[in-house]
Amino acid sequence: MKRQLGPSDAFFPVPAALIVSGIEDKVNIITVAWIGIVGSTPPTVGISLEKTRYSLEIIRKSKEFTVNIPSADCFRETDYCGLVTGRNRNKFDDIGFTPNKSSRVNTPIIEECPYNMECRVTQEIVLGDWVLILGEIVETHIDVDKVSPSNRAKIDIPKVNPLVYCAEVREYWALGKRLGRGFHAGKEILQRTKK
Repeated sequence: MKRQLGPSDAFFPVPAALIVSGIEDKVNIITVAWIGIVGSTPPTVGISLEKTRYSLEIIRKSKEFTVNIPSADCFRETDYCGLVTGRNRNKFDDIGFTPNKSSRVNTPIIEECPYNMECRVTQEIVLGDWVLILGEIVETHIDVDKVSPSNRAKIDIPKVNPLVYCAEVREYWALGKRLGRGFHAGKEILQRTKK
C-alpha cells in the first residue's frame, strides 16, 4: 500500500554542493541541493537558485561559477553557507575555507572540498520563483589522495566521502556502502530474461 503525499520536492539523496560565484575579493559561497548532471556531451551541470539569491546576481554578471563537493565532515560549514547571505559577509573567512585559483574560469574553487568543477553558464530557465542555471563543465579537480593508486582516473568514493542532503526531512547524510557497479549489476537479470 502507498500513501499519497501530494506535490513535493522530496528527492533523496542529492549532493550538498557549495557553489562559488564572483572573483577576487567579491566571492560568495552558497549551499545548493537542487543540482545535477543534465548532459554528458558537453558535460553540463544544472543548479537551481531562488530569484532573490545574491549568488544568482553574481553568476548572471560573471557567467561562470564553480561547484565544490564537500566531504561529510564539512556538514556544519556547508549548512552555514546556506543559512547566511553573502551580501554582508565573507563566508570564506567565516568558515576558514581557502579559495584556490581555477584553471579555466576566474571564479575560485574551494581547497577543502575534495571534488571541484569549473563551469561556464550556457543557459538559464525560469521555473516559477527559481532559476535553473545550466553550466558547461570546463574543468574538474580532485584531491590526489582521492583517486585509486592503481588507476589514476578512478575516483575513490569512500575517500571523497561526499556529503548528501535529504530534502523534506532536512538532514545531511554520508553515503553508505557500495552495492554494485553501474551498467554491470543488472546483467544477471538481463541474462535471465533472455532465456
